[in-house]
Amino acid sequence: MKSQTTLVTLAYLTAATFLGGCAQPTQLERNFGASVRNMIEAQTFDPSTLTSPSTETVEGRDGQRLEAVLDVYRTDVAKPDAVQQDIVVGVDGGR
Repeated sequence: MKSQTTLVTLAYLTAATFLGGCAQPTQLERNFGASVRNMIEAQTFDPSTLTSPSTETVEGRDGQRLEAVLDVYRTDVAKPDAVQQDIVVGVDGGR
Protein backbone atom coordinates (compact mmCIF):
# COMPACT_ATOMS: atom_id res chain seq x y z
CA MET A 1 0.00 0.00 0.00
CA LYS A 2 2.83 2.36 0.84
CA SER A 3 4.54 1.77 -2.51
CA GLN A 4 1.28 2.59 -4.35
CA THR A 5 0.98 5.88 -2.44
CA THR A 6 4.60 6.66 -3.28
CA LEU A 7 3.98 5.99 -6.97
CA VAL A 8 0.88 8.21 -7.00
CA THR A 9 2.79 11.00 -5.26
CA LEU A 10 5.66 10.63 -7.71
CA ALA A 11 3.21 10.77 -10.64
CA TYR A 12 1.65 13.97 -9.26
CA LEU A 13 5.06 15.58 -8.76
CA THR A 14 6.13 14.64 -12.29
CA ALA A 15 2.92 16.04 -13.78
CA ALA A 16 3.27 19.25 -11.76
CA THR A 17 6.86 19.65 -12.96
CA PHE A 18 5.91 19.25 -16.62
CA LEU A 19 2.90 21.53 -16.34
CA GLY A 20 4.91 24.14 -14.45
CA GLY A 21 7.16 24.53 -17.48
CA CYS A 22 4.16 25.60 -19.56
CA ALA A 23 3.17 28.43 -17.23
CA GLN A 24 5.61 31.08 -18.50
CA PRO A 25 5.05 32.29 -22.09
CA THR A 26 8.10 32.63 -24.28
CA GLN A 27 9.18 35.93 -25.87
CA LEU A 28 7.64 34.76 -29.14
CA GLU A 29 4.31 33.95 -27.48
CA ARG A 30 4.21 37.37 -25.79
CA ASN A 31 4.51 39.03 -29.22
CA PHE A 32 1.77 37.00 -30.96
CA GLY A 33 -0.49 39.37 -32.88
CA ALA A 34 1.76 42.43 -32.47
CA SER A 35 2.45 42.70 -36.21
CA VAL A 36 -1.26 42.39 -37.04
CA ARG A 37 -2.19 45.07 -34.49
CA ASN A 38 0.55 47.33 -35.86
CA MET A 39 -0.68 46.83 -39.45
CA ILE A 40 -4.30 47.59 -38.50
CA GLU A 41 -3.24 50.74 -36.70
CA ALA A 42 -1.05 51.88 -39.61
CA GLN A 43 -3.83 51.32 -42.18
CA THR A 44 -6.58 53.02 -40.19
CA PHE A 45 -7.51 56.45 -41.56
CA ASP A 46 -8.88 57.72 -38.24
CA PRO A 47 -7.17 55.95 -35.30
CA SER A 48 -9.86 57.10 -32.86
CA THR A 49 -12.29 54.70 -34.57
CA LEU A 50 -10.28 51.74 -33.29
CA THR A 51 -11.45 52.40 -29.73
CA SER A 52 -14.85 53.98 -30.46
CA PRO A 53 -16.22 52.92 -33.86
CA SER A 54 -19.01 54.92 -35.45
CA THR A 55 -22.54 53.50 -35.43
CA GLU A 56 -23.56 55.65 -38.41
CA THR A 57 -24.64 53.97 -41.64
CA VAL A 58 -22.19 54.29 -44.52
CA GLU A 59 -23.82 56.41 -47.21
CA GLY A 60 -22.88 57.50 -50.70
CA ARG A 61 -21.81 54.11 -52.01
CA ASP A 62 -23.45 51.93 -54.64
CA GLY A 63 -24.28 48.63 -52.96
CA GLN A 64 -24.55 46.67 -56.19
CA ARG A 65 -21.15 47.86 -57.37
CA LEU A 66 -19.56 47.02 -54.02
CA GLU A 67 -21.17 43.58 -54.08
CA ALA A 68 -19.74 42.98 -57.58
CA VAL A 69 -16.30 44.04 -56.35
CA LEU A 70 -16.52 41.58 -53.46
CA ASP A 71 -17.65 38.78 -55.79
CA VAL A 72 -14.63 39.33 -58.04
CA TYR A 73 -12.37 39.58 -54.99
CA ARG A 74 -13.64 36.26 -53.64
CA THR A 75 -13.65 34.30 -56.91
CA ASP A 76 -10.77 35.72 -58.98
CA VAL A 77 -8.02 33.51 -57.60
CA ALA A 78 -4.97 32.92 -59.73
CA LYS A 79 -4.62 29.39 -61.06
CA PRO A 80 -0.91 28.60 -61.23
CA ASP A 81 0.37 26.74 -64.28
CA ALA A 82 1.76 23.26 -63.91
CA VAL A 83 5.40 23.05 -62.93
CA GLN A 84 7.43 22.77 -66.13
CA GLN A 85 10.64 21.56 -64.52
CA ASP A 86 11.32 19.36 -61.54
CA ILE A 87 12.35 21.15 -58.38
CA VAL A 88 15.77 19.94 -57.23
CA VAL A 89 16.91 20.54 -53.70
CA GLY A 90 20.58 19.94 -53.06
CA VAL A 91 21.86 19.17 -49.58
CA ASP A 92 25.42 18.10 -50.38
CA GLY A 93 26.87 21.60 -50.77
CA GLY A 94 26.59 21.63 -54.57
CA ARG A 95 29.07 18.83 -55.28
